[in-house]
Amino acid sequence: MAPVTGPLPSATARGKALRREISALGVTASCDAADLWAASRDCSAAALLWTKARAVPHPPDVVVWPEDVEQVSAVVRFAAERQVPVVPAGGGTGSAGGAVAVRGGIVLDTKRLTRPLHVDLPNCVAEVGAGTIGQRLEETLAQAGATLGHFPVSLPTATVGGWLATRSAGMLSARYGSIADMVLSVEAVDGAGEVLRTLDGPSGGPDLAPLLLGNEGTLAIFTSARLRIWPRPLHRWVRAIRFPSLADGLRGMRDVLRAGLRPAIAHLHDPLDTLLAGAGALRVPQPLKWLVDGAQAEALRLSLRAPLLLNRLADALPSAALLVLGFDAATEEDAAREGNVALGMCDAARGEDQGVTVGERSLASADRARWMQAPLFAAGAFVETLDFAATWDRAESLWFAIRRASENLAFVRARFAHAAPQGCAIEIALLGLGGAPAAAVARGSPDDAEADLEEAQKRRDSAVTAVLSAVADEGGTISHHSGVGTERQLFLRRELGEGVRQLRALKKAFDPHGILNPGKLLL
Repeated sequence: MAPVTGPLPSATARGKALRREISALGVTASCDAADLWAASRDCSAAALLWTKARAVPHPPDVVVWPEDVEQVSAVVRFAAERQVPVVPAGGGTGSAGGAVAVRGGIVLDTKRLTRPLHVDLPNCVAEVGAGTIGQRLEETLAQAGATLGHFPVSLPTATVGGWLATRSAGMLSARYGSIADMVLSVEAVDGAGEVLRTLDGPSGGPDLAPLLLGNEGTLAIFTSARLRIWPRPLHRWVRAIRFPSLADGLRGMRDVLRAGLRPAIAHLHDPLDTLLAGAGALRVPQPLKWLVDGAQAEALRLSLRAPLLLNRLADALPSAALLVLGFDAATEEDAAREGNVALGMCDAARGEDQGVTVGERSLASADRARWMQAPLFAAGAFVETLDFAATWDRAESLWFAIRRASENLAFVRARFAHAAPQGCAIEIALLGLGGAPAAAVARGSPDDAEADLEEAQKRRDSAVTAVLSAVADEGGTISHHSGVGTERQLFLRRELGEGVRQLRALKKAFDPHGILNPGKLLL
């Protein structure tokens, strides 16, 4: 059996020299093949296709593991003097290529930046290093009877710094907000190696922290933060509400948020996922089941050769949409009180209560779906996840525009989440033909693997570009919580307009040598 990774990248003369010089600064560094391979990718669809093809298109020259802000500053100063790119990386869970070293250089792995980790529940504050893994942070908070309220898909392996760099949002964002709403102050290192520290309270002028949030490592590298925490709720009320149409479901979810209620969970599923949750009398057609569970690799690939037919089959399903609501509170009575008010509003929008079981089943199904990408890629598909945002009046039209733009290129699934009084996010999954199954690629020649990768990339790029164009035309944002990275930067100008010029000026001010994560956000 051929190795899964294929040939590992070899250390270059430049990498060896960088390792020696950085090690002399007292910072751990490596250009071992396994470390270079691991630091060359994230969890984006592009990187998963590289892995299947045993390709390493963007290896860094060296990987470094600083342990405190002083070491981060030393590495950045060193890199600035030598004009070497520095790419900060966290848990590797990014889906937009934001931590891929597209121009080589130094990958600065932040996972050893775990100090401080201090919980002050009376003052509702946690001090945390940027390298702290989300799951570890939440476990520590739970021991103190607290929660950050931030539960993204990446929780088990992503770092706090990665969340800050992409303005991450979690499944409970309707109640707690995104990571940006949880930040009290930050510490970061800019492109000149200078340490930046903001204050918890309002400053006498512009607030630097919001400016740095979402910079994706292009303006500064986060090293620690003080975050707002909450007492951990003891009870959760969950229900599923079935609406006869997507428009009704969006109206019901909007009304709940605009009434001032703060559900911990507010997820609206498209008709296919509504059936999968057991909220419909029909069974899911077999071709669509193949897409969901990744079984029957040959049947899956055959189905994906005709994405238009698959999308038409999904369109023929009952048009019902399932809204899952959850309310957290200190007491069961308080959670139920808010939940029952929300049920009344949904009833007025033609929603039908499906009970606790369907709601919990839907949540469990969504949790399992997070880990289904690998089997689908192995079976010969690609799965591209994209997230956008729109105001309530544009949400439905945005969904239909995405469907029209991509229906000939990939199968489309959707979920509406991260609701706020003004609007919500729409999370899209594109399933398309990704070439031969992984086992066949592993048995073939490197030339065959390269050709298979090239075709898969063309199909994926076509689908993603079509969707991004449709979103820009409809006035949606090109990203909600996963960043811009290398995938969406061509459309950033359409979204920001003249703001791109100011962003370039900020880049020059914070990173005068142009070394921080080059090739991202701005071309």
